[in-house]
Amino acid sequence: MKELFVSILKNTAHYITDYQGDLLDAVLADLVELDNTSKLQIVQERRLLAEAGHISYADLLPVLDKLAKEESYLVVSAVSQVISALERFIDEGTEAERAFKALVAKLARHNYDRLGFEAKDGESDEDELVRQLAVSMMIRSNDAEASQVASQIFEAHKENLAGLPAAIRSQVLINEMKHHETKDLVATYLDLYTHATDAVFKRQLAGALAYSTDADNIQNLDCFLEGQICGQTTGLVCLVLPVLRVIKQPRKQLGLGRVKNWAWIKAALGGDMSFDSFVYLPITHLLKLSNAWRNTRNSLNHNFLTLLLAVTSVWESRRLQRVLT
Repeated sequence: MKELFVSILKNTAHYITDYQGDLLDAVLADLVELDNTSKLQIVQERRLLAEAGHISYADLLPVLDKLAKEESYLVVSAVSQVISALERFIDEGTEAERAFKALVAKLARHNYDRLGFEAKDGESDEDELVRQLAVSMMIRSNDAEASQVASQIFEAHKENLAGLPAAIRSQVLINEMKHHETKDLVATYLDLYTHATDAVFKRQLAGALAYSTDADNIQNLDCFLEGQICGQTTGLVCLVLPVLRVIKQPRKQLGLGRVKNWAWIKAALGGDMSFDSFVYLPITHLLKLSNAWRNTRNSLNHNFLTLLLAVTSVWESRRLQRVLT
Protein backbone atom coordinates (compact mmCIF):
# COMPACT_ATOMS: atom_id res chain seq x y z
CA MET A 1 0.00 0.00 0.00
CA LYS A 2 2.77 2.40 0.86
CA GLU A 3 4.50 1.66 -2.47
CA LEU A 4 1.30 2.64 -4.27
CA PHE A 5 1.09 5.79 -2.16
CA VAL A 6 4.65 6.79 -3.12
CA SER A 7 4.07 6.08 -6.82
CA ILE A 8 1.27 8.67 -7.14
CA LEU A 9 3.09 11.53 -5.43
CA LYS A 10 5.35 14.32 -6.76
CA ASN A 11 2.36 15.82 -8.60
CA THR A 12 2.91 13.55 -11.62
CA ALA A 13 -0.60 12.09 -11.85
CA HIS A 14 -3.29 13.39 -14.17
CA TYR A 15 -6.06 12.62 -11.71
CA ILE A 16 -7.13 13.45 -8.17
CA THR A 17 -6.74 10.81 -5.48
CA ASP A 18 -9.27 10.49 -2.67
CA TYR A 19 -7.30 8.86 0.14
CA GLN A 20 -9.50 7.02 2.61
CA GLY A 21 -9.17 4.79 5.64
CA ASP A 22 -5.74 3.35 6.37
CA LEU A 23 -4.22 5.00 3.30
CA LEU A 24 -5.36 8.43 4.42
CA ASP A 25 -3.91 7.74 7.86
CA ALA A 26 -0.62 6.78 6.20
CA VAL A 27 -0.62 9.99 4.16
CA LEU A 28 -1.14 12.13 7.25
CA ALA A 29 1.45 10.20 9.26
CA ASP A 30 4.14 10.73 6.61
CA LEU A 31 3.04 14.14 5.36
CA VAL A 32 5.78 16.24 6.97
CA GLU A 33 8.46 13.91 5.59
CA LEU A 34 7.38 14.27 1.96
CA ASP A 35 9.01 16.60 -0.55
CA ASN A 36 7.38 20.00 -1.04
CA THR A 37 5.80 19.13 -4.38
CA SER A 38 4.11 16.09 -2.89
CA LYS A 39 2.87 18.14 0.07
CA LEU A 40 1.41 20.62 -2.39
CA GLN A 41 -0.28 17.78 -4.23
CA ILE A 42 -1.89 16.39 -1.08
CA VAL A 43 -3.22 19.79 0.00
CA GLN A 44 -4.57 20.80 -3.38
CA GLU A 45 -6.16 17.40 -3.98
CA ARG A 46 -7.99 17.53 -0.66
CA ARG A 47 -9.08 21.11 -1.38
CA LEU A 48 -10.39 20.19 -4.83
CA LEU A 49 -12.28 17.23 -3.40
CA ALA A 50 -13.91 19.58 -0.88
CA GLU A 51 -14.78 22.09 -3.59
CA ALA A 52 -16.41 19.29 -5.55
CA GLY A 53 -18.45 18.27 -2.50
CA HIS A 54 -16.81 14.85 -2.41
CA ILE A 55 -15.48 15.44 1.11
CA SER A 56 -16.21 18.07 3.73
CA TYR A 57 -14.04 21.14 4.15
CA ALA A 58 -13.72 20.03 7.77
CA ASP A 59 -11.72 17.06 6.46
CA LEU A 60 -8.99 19.50 5.46
CA LEU A 61 -8.23 20.50 9.04
CA PRO A 62 -6.09 17.42 9.92
CA VAL A 63 -3.98 18.13 6.82
CA LEU A 64 -3.43 21.77 7.77
CA ASP A 65 -2.53 20.83 11.32
CA LYS A 66 0.47 18.86 10.02
CA LEU A 67 1.86 21.81 8.04
CA ALA A 68 2.25 24.53 10.65
CA LYS A 69 6.04 24.76 10.26
CA GLU A 70 6.42 24.56 6.50
CA GLU A 71 8.73 27.14 4.92
CA SER A 72 8.22 26.33 1.24
CA TYR A 73 6.19 28.87 -0.71
CA LEU A 74 4.54 26.02 -2.61
CA VAL A 75 3.18 24.52 0.59
CA VAL A 76 2.42 27.75 2.46
CA SER A 77 0.50 29.16 -0.50
CA ALA A 78 -1.55 25.95 -0.74
CA VAL A 79 -2.35 26.22 2.98
CA SER A 80 -3.33 29.86 2.52
CA GLN A 81 -5.74 28.87 -0.26
CA VAL A 82 -7.43 26.39 2.05
CA ILE A 83 -7.71 29.01 4.80
CA SER A 84 -9.45 31.36 2.37
CA ALA A 85 -11.84 28.58 1.38
CA LEU A 86 -12.64 27.70 4.99
CA GLU A 87 -13.27 31.31 5.97
CA ARG A 88 -16.41 31.44 3.82
CA PHE A 89 -18.13 29.05 6.20
CA ILE A 90 -17.22 30.76 9.48
CA ASP A 91 -19.93 32.88 11.08
CA GLU A 92 -18.75 36.07 12.73
CA GLY A 93 -18.92 36.47 16.49
CA THR A 94 -19.06 32.74 17.15
CA GLU A 95 -16.86 30.35 19.07
CA ALA A 96 -16.02 28.75 15.72
CA GLU A 97 -14.64 32.06 14.48
CA ARG A 98 -12.40 32.38 17.53
CA ALA A 99 -11.15 28.83 17.04
CA PHE A 100 -10.62 29.48 13.33
CA LYS A 101 -8.53 32.58 13.98
CA ALA A 102 -6.46 30.66 16.51
CA LEU A 103 -5.86 28.00 13.86
CA VAL A 104 -4.82 30.63 11.30
CA ALA A 105 -2.39 32.19 13.77
CA LYS A 106 -0.95 28.76 14.59
CA LEU A 107 -0.36 28.02 10.90
CA ALA A 108 1.37 31.37 10.32
CA ARG A 109 3.30 31.71 13.59
CA HIS A 110 6.45 29.83 12.57
CA ASN A 111 7.06 31.86 9.43
CA TYR A 112 5.97 35.11 11.02
CA ASP A 113 8.43 34.65 13.90
CA ARG A 114 11.11 33.70 11.38
CA LEU A 115 10.53 36.51 8.87
CA GLY A 116 8.51 39.28 10.52
CA PHE A 117 7.31 42.31 8.54
CA GLU A 118 10.65 43.69 7.36
CA ALA A 119 13.09 42.10 4.93
CA LYS A 120 16.40 40.92 6.36
CA ASP A 121 19.84 40.57 4.82
CA GLY A 122 20.49 37.24 3.22
CA GLU A 123 16.84 36.34 2.67
CA SER A 124 15.87 34.38 -0.41
CA ASP A 125 13.22 35.40 -2.92
CA GLU A 126 11.11 32.57 -1.55
CA ASP A 127 11.30 34.07 1.95
CA GLU A 128 9.89 37.32 0.55
CA LEU A 129 6.94 35.45 -0.93
CA VAL A 130 6.34 33.46 2.25
CA ARG A 131 6.45 36.67 4.31
CA GLN A 132 3.49 38.06 2.41
CA LEU A 133 1.42 34.99 3.21
CA ALA A 134 2.52 34.79 6.85
CA VAL A 135 1.77 38.45 7.51
CA SER A 136 -1.56 38.14 5.72
CA MET A 137 -2.61 35.22 7.90
CA MET A 138 -1.50 36.94 11.10
CA ILE A 139 -3.50 40.05 10.24
CA ARG A 140 -6.45 37.84 9.29
CA SER A 141 -6.26 36.18 12.70
CA ASN A 142 -6.27 39.60 14.47
CA ASP A 143 -3.04 38.77 16.26
CA ALA A 144 -2.44 41.66 18.66
CA GLU A 145 1.34 41.86 18.24
CA ALA A 146 1.18 41.70 14.44
CA SER A 147 -1.56 44.32 14.40
CA GLN A 148 0.54 46.66 16.56
CA VAL A 149 3.56 46.30 14.29
CA ALA A 150 1.40 46.95 11.21
CA SER A 151 0.02 50.12 12.80
CA GLN A 152 3.54 51.35 13.55
CA ILE A 153 4.55 50.78 9.93
CA PHE A 154 1.43 52.62 8.78
CA GLU A 155 2.30 55.62 10.95
CA ALA A 156 5.82 55.71 9.53
CA HIS A 157 4.45 55.86 5.96
CA LYS A 158 1.16 57.72 6.45
CA GLU A 159 2.34 60.66 4.34
CA ASN A 160 3.09 58.32 1.44
CA LEU A 161 1.07 55.12 1.68
CA ALA A 162 2.03 54.14 -1.84
CA GLY A 163 5.58 53.94 -0.51
CA LEU A 164 4.78 51.15 1.92
CA PRO A 165 6.92 48.04 1.27
CA ALA A 166 5.17 46.22 -1.55
CA ALA A 167 5.25 42.82 0.16
CA ILE A 168 3.21 44.00 3.16
CA ARG A 169 1.38 47.09 1.87
CA SER A 170 -1.98 45.39 1.43
CA GLN A 171 -1.97 43.95 4.95
CA VAL A 172 -0.87 47.21 6.55
CA LEU A 173 -3.74 49.03 4.81
CA ILE A 174 -6.24 46.35 5.84
CA ASN A 175 -5.03 46.28 9.44
CA GLU A 176 -5.47 50.03 9.81
CA MET A 177 -9.02 49.87 8.50
CA LYS A 178 -9.91 46.88 10.70
CA HIS A 179 -8.62 48.36 13.94
CA HIS A 180 -8.36 52.14 13.52
CA GLU A 181 -11.15 53.11 11.16
CA THR A 182 -12.12 56.78 11.00
CA LYS A 183 -13.93 58.93 8.47
CA ASP A 184 -10.61 60.58 7.64
CA LEU A 185 -9.01 57.21 6.96
CA VAL A 186 -11.80 56.18 4.58
CA ALA A 187 -11.59 59.56 2.86
CA THR A 188 -7.82 59.14 2.49
CA TYR A 189 -8.16 55.69 0.94
CA LEU A 190 -10.87 56.89 -1.44
CA ASP A 191 -8.83 59.90 -2.49
CA LEU A 192 -5.79 57.75 -3.12
CA TYR A 193 -7.93 55.25 -5.03
CA THR A 194 -9.31 58.02 -7.24
CA HIS A 195 -5.94 59.47 -8.15
CA ALA A 196 -3.69 56.40 -8.14
CA THR A 197 -2.38 55.13 -11.46
CA ASP A 198 -0.92 51.91 -10.06
CA ALA A 199 -3.55 49.20 -10.58
CA VAL A 200 -2.10 47.02 -7.84
CA PHE A 201 -2.27 49.87 -5.32
CA LYS A 202 -5.88 50.57 -6.32
CA ARG A 203 -6.84 46.93 -5.70
CA GLN A 204 -5.12 47.02 -2.32
CA LEU A 205 -6.98 50.18 -1.31
CA ALA A 206 -10.26 48.60 -2.44
CA GLY A 207 -9.52 45.49 -0.42
CA ALA A 208 -8.84 47.60 2.67
CA LEU A 209 -12.00 49.66 2.21
CA ALA A 210 -14.00 46.44 2.27
CA TYR A 211 -13.19 46.11 5.99
CA SER A 212 -15.07 49.27 6.92
CA THR A 213 -17.68 48.61 9.62
CA ASP A 214 -18.89 52.16 10.34
CA ALA A 215 -22.42 52.75 9.00
CA ASP A 216 -21.72 56.30 7.84
CA ASN A 217 -18.50 55.28 6.14
CA ILE A 218 -20.22 52.43 4.32
CA GLN A 219 -22.92 54.83 3.18
CA ASN A 220 -20.21 57.13 1.84
CA LEU A 221 -18.67 54.20 -0.01
CA ASP A 222 -22.08 53.44 -1.47
CA CYS A 223 -22.40 57.03 -2.72
CA PHE A 224 -18.87 56.91 -4.09
CA LEU A 225 -19.66 53.79 -6.10
CA GLU A 226 -22.76 55.46 -7.54
CA GLY A 227 -20.66 58.43 -8.56
CA GLN A 228 -18.23 56.22 -10.44
CA ILE A 229 -20.71 55.12 -13.11
CA CYS A 230 -19.33 57.66 -15.54
CA GLY A 231 -15.73 56.62 -14.81
CA GLN A 232 -13.65 53.79 -16.17
CA THR A 233 -15.48 50.53 -15.56
CA THR A 234 -12.22 48.57 -15.35
CA GLY A 235 -11.18 50.64 -12.36
CA LEU A 236 -14.66 50.38 -10.91
CA VAL A 237 -14.48 46.59 -10.90
CA CYS A 238 -11.42 46.78 -8.65
CA LEU A 239 -13.44 48.69 -6.08
CA VAL A 240 -16.91 47.19 -6.43
CA LEU A 241 -16.05 43.55 -5.79
CA PRO A 242 -14.13 43.97 -2.52
CA VAL A 243 -16.64 46.49 -1.19
CA LEU A 244 -19.47 44.08 -1.93
CA ARG A 245 -17.99 42.02 0.89
CA VAL A 246 -20.07 44.19 3.22
CA ILE A 247 -22.80 41.62 2.63
CA LYS A 248 -20.79 39.13 4.67
CA GLN A 249 -20.43 41.50 7.61
CA PRO A 250 -23.02 42.21 10.35
CA ARG A 251 -23.92 45.47 8.56
CA LYS A 252 -25.87 43.46 5.98
CA GLN A 253 -28.67 45.98 5.74
CA LEU A 254 -26.25 48.47 4.20
CA GLY A 255 -24.92 46.04 1.66
CA LEU A 256 -28.29 44.70 0.56
CA GLY A 257 -29.15 47.86 -1.33
CA ARG A 258 -26.15 47.31 -3.53
CA VAL A 259 -27.03 43.65 -4.14
CA LYS A 260 -30.64 44.43 -4.99
CA ASN A 261 -29.71 47.17 -7.41
CA TRP A 262 -28.52 44.80 -10.12
CA ALA A 263 -29.59 47.15 -12.87
CA TRP A 264 -27.08 49.75 -11.70
CA ILE A 265 -24.29 47.22 -11.29
CA LYS A 266 -24.93 45.64 -14.67
CA ALA A 267 -25.00 49.04 -16.37
CA ALA A 268 -21.77 50.06 -14.66
CA LEU A 269 -19.92 46.81 -15.21
CA GLY A 270 -21.34 45.80 -18.57
CA GLY A 271 -19.72 46.28 -21.93
CA ASP A 272 -16.88 43.98 -22.81
CA MET A 273 -16.67 42.39 -19.36
CA SER A 274 -18.51 39.29 -18.21
CA PHE A 275 -21.25 40.12 -15.72
CA ASP A 276 -21.19 36.56 -14.43
CA SER A 277 -17.42 36.53 -13.88
CA PHE A 278 -17.12 39.94 -12.29
CA VAL A 279 -20.35 40.18 -10.27
CA TYR A 280 -22.70 37.22 -10.18
CA LEU A 281 -20.29 34.40 -9.38
CA PRO A 282 -18.23 36.33 -6.79
CA ILE A 283 -21.40 37.29 -4.94
CA THR A 284 -22.83 33.78 -4.89
CA HIS A 285 -19.37 32.64 -3.76
CA LEU A 286 -19.53 34.92 -0.72
CA LEU A 287 -23.17 34.65 0.31
CA LYS A 288 -24.48 32.03 2.70
CA LEU A 289 -28.01 30.79 3.20
CA SER A 290 -28.56 33.35 5.95
CA ASN A 291 -31.37 35.84 6.49
CA ALA A 292 -29.57 38.15 4.08
CA TRP A 293 -29.45 35.40 1.46
CA ARG A 294 -33.09 34.45 1.90
CA ASN A 295 -34.15 38.08 1.58
CA THR A 296 -32.17 38.70 -1.58
CA ARG A 297 -31.99 35.44 -3.49
CA ASN A 298 -34.94 36.43 -5.71
CA SER A 299 -33.08 39.62 -6.58
CA LEU A 300 -30.07 37.53 -7.53
CA ASN A 301 -32.10 35.65 -10.16
CA HIS A 302 -30.20 32.57 -9.01
CA ASN A 303 -30.33 29.18 -10.68
CA PHE A 304 -30.35 25.74 -9.10
CA LEU A 305 -26.57 25.65 -8.82
CA THR A 306 -26.50 28.89 -6.85
CA LEU A 307 -29.07 27.58 -4.39
CA LEU A 308 -27.16 24.31 -4.09
CA LEU A 309 -24.01 26.27 -3.25
CA ALA A 310 -25.86 28.17 -0.55
CA VAL A 311 -27.28 25.00 1.03
CA THR A 312 -23.83 23.40 0.91
CA SER A 313 -22.47 26.48 2.65
CA VAL A 314 -24.80 25.99 5.62
CA TRP A 315 -23.86 22.31 5.90
CA GLU A 316 -20.15 23.12 5.77
CA SER A 317 -20.55 25.91 8.34
CA ARG A 318 -22.15 23.56 10.83
CA ARG A 319 -19.59 20.82 10.21
CA LEU A 320 -16.67 23.23 10.68
CA GLN A 321 -18.16 24.64 13.86
CA ARG A 322 -18.33 21.17 15.34
CA VAL A 323 -14.75 20.32 14.37
CA LEU A 324 -13.20 23.66 15.38
CA THR A 325 -14.94 23.87 18.73
